[in-house]
Amino acid sequence: MADLTTGPTAVRVPRNLHHFSYDQALTPVVEVGDGATLVFETLDCFSNQVVSTDQRFPAESDLLDLIGAFNPVAGPVAIRGARPGDALAVTIRDIRLGTVAPYAVTLIHRDDELDAPLGDTRVCPIDGDTVSFPTSLGPLVLPTRPMVGSLGLAPSGEAFPSLLSHPRCGGNMDCQALRTGSVLVIPVEVVGGLLSLGDVHALMGDAEITGTALETNADVTVTVDLLPGAGTAMGTPHLDGPGHIGTVGCAHGTDVTANLRAAMRELHHRLTAEYGYRPAEAHHLLGAVAEVTVNQCVHGGWSSVHVAVPRYSLPTPLPEPSS
Repeated sequence: MADLTTGPTAVRVPRNLHHFSYDQALTPVVEVGDGATLVFETLDCFSNQVVSTDQRFPAESDLLDLIGAFNPVAGPVAIRGARPGDALAVTIRDIRLGTVAPYAVTLIHRDDELDAPLGDTRVCPIDGDTVSFPTSLGPLVLPTRPMVGSLGLAPSGEAFPSLLSHPRCGGNMDCQALRTGSVLVIPVEVVGGLLSLGDVHALMGDAEITGTALETNADVTVTVDLLPGAGTAMGTPHLDGPGHIGTVGCAHGTDVTANLRAAMRELHHRLTAEYGYRPAEAHHLLGAVAEVTVNQCVHGGWSSVHVAVPRYSLPTPLPEPSS
């Protein structure tokens, strides 16, 4: 296990220490304590191997011949004291895009209906908080919306690829709300949790219908806080922001409707258990103010849904039970 501490509270997780699965058998690259700040250095989902519009890939297998696997994630990081039944709160403090290669990449494979017989690749320069998307009509300068695509913990059961997601442990949720200022809470299933992060996007539309966003490398600063015993009753990850609380339905191989229901059930539970609403009241409240974002709706089993309610609809959270 490497000593990667760069200061009294900051720990860097280098992009060369990456892997392609969430797996309890992996050796942590570092162990940190509760409340630590980490900087995950990430590659893009193509391992920074796609650099030119001349690189076109008629089939996915052609791309995999170049990159080997999708979605490298940096880590894993063990959290000292984390045990099954706990939860880990990961706060996104900062996302710096294009730190080793100042561009984002998006691509599609062969699609005759889209007049792309060999596939199509776009390399989009990043300049500060904008990204330049090349088109036949000239470059389109768009504001970036940095987000983390893949963030999760190792499951207690079978490992899963970092390209996929897990109903409790997170992973490749591709949730636009996972951005600076958000807090993702994930149940811990193995000792140390084993946190990994990668697949940052400069920009992504709802549902990620092409299967690829504007993919880029980044430095992502997070803090981690251990919540003892909080994971026992969790069915899905929780994802809160400054103006809302929410949940994520992210079981891979499940359709959008099933993941929507899972997220709604979990949010209903939060409204009753954390905030004290009666079950019928929580149900009515979801019907009145719930906000639904389809993160993924991609052929092959990728679906993910974020459900949230605005904080103005919430009372003061219930106090923690006394021991």
